[in-house]
Amino acid sequence: MLTATLIFITSCLATIGLTLHRPYLYIRTRRRELRVETYFLGALLGPLLILAAGLLTAPEIVHGLNGTEELRPLGILALFISMVFMSIFLDITGFFEACARYALAKAKTDGTRLFFAVYIAVSILTVFTSNDIVILTFTPFVYYFAKHAGVNPKPYLIAEFFAANTWSMALYIGNPTNILVASAFHLTFVNYSRWMVLPTVVAGLINLALLYLIFRREIRRPIQPVALDPWEAITDKPGALLGLTTLAACIVALALAPYLGIPMWKISVAFALALLLILALRESYVLALRRNLANGSLVRETLKRVPWPIVPFVLSMFVTVHALDRYGVTALFGEKLHALSGGSAVLLVILFGVASALSANLLNNIPMTLAFATALRNLPPMAVLPAALATAVGSNLGANLTPIGALAGIMWMTILSGKEMRVTFTEFAKYGLLITPAALLACLLTLALLWT
Repeated sequence: MLTATLIFITSCLATIGLTLHRPYLYIRTRRRELRVETYFLGALLGPLLILAAGLLTAPEIVHGLNGTEELRPLGILALFISMVFMSIFLDITGFFEACARYALAKAKTDGTRLFFAVYIAVSILTVFTSNDIVILTFTPFVYYFAKHAGVNPKPYLIAEFFAANTWSMALYIGNPTNILVASAFHLTFVNYSRWMVLPTVVAGLINLALLYLIFRREIRRPIQPVALDPWEAITDKPGALLGLTTLAACIVALALAPYLGIPMWKISVAFALALLLILALRESYVLALRRNLANGSLVRETLKRVPWPIVPFVLSMFVTVHALDRYGVTALFGEKLHALSGGSAVLLVILFGVASALSANLLNNIPMTLAFATALRNLPPMAVLPAALATAVGSNLGANLTPIGALAGIMWMTILSGKEMRVTFTEFAKYGLLITPAALLACLLTLALLWT
């Protein structure tokens, strides 16, 4: 039990350390230099140490990757990658930037209006896409816009980050951790949102109010008007319409999945493949006419931007958590937290929500959610669902405590470090501690009241 726990912690710390200090690995080839994200390398350390220590055999590791009826890693990854593919294509067409420009145009010269416009735009887009995609897409744009407008980018970037990691709770697809929790406990798209929409709204409004109080003096300064036409941002109007229609239809189909009797990952993969096929046929038609592709190959660019390293990362973490489960570590942890609740549903929700938020900042939110999901299976039936939903809350809001709570936070810091502005770990944690505890507690209490 102790060995499995130490290996899990070592793997998580290696992942965080690599991502913070060496986020990219550069591999030179004859033609070009390849940039590879390193965060999955620390996760790979887990299965290697498990094999070396003899905790699991190779067949047992394969069995762990196959998953169980409740938690199938390959299905979860297929759902996430296919949704990300559609969102990335929509981003490449310029749709996200057009939305940002539209929101920013409404602000005119009013810094306060700009602040609210950024928060609302990010919140809406995150609900229907993914927090990772929105953070990685909006961060450079918000930074450059604020610099050109002659204002400090920091309040707007912090608001963008907190909005994305809060409103990602609302729908099943908003965060990979939501998919993990919902898949593990057979929550449908509609059932998950039925429980999570109101707590998300409460947390989102508290975040917005506290962010405004903290930055009110900074954002009240007038800004220089920047003439940005939203429509000019869209470089491929037919593609944007196609991508938006495909994504919207996929979300509707996911909501209908339980009535259709089809696993959700199969629906999302089908829509992603349909989009890929249409794009490939369109590009083939253009090339057949001996014309150049105006924007290059969108298929190649979209596939290139898909976060493929998350596949070995998640699979490695599944193996490591499988070892924890095999040796009773996760079961013991879940039983201890349940015993502390004393049978109170409200206290149970708060305990699992707070514990998951804190653990996300020690282990990162994806491995934390995997570990909690296995721990919850040993709880009494009536305690499983509220504890699972509280874990989903902690996995999302916990990412706002420190920049290492989620991979998106680490990459957000990496993006900014390459520009003129730098947000230190201490500075980020200061904002996180001022805002997140209140939002987390209010969100968990709302969830507990819905349950009781």
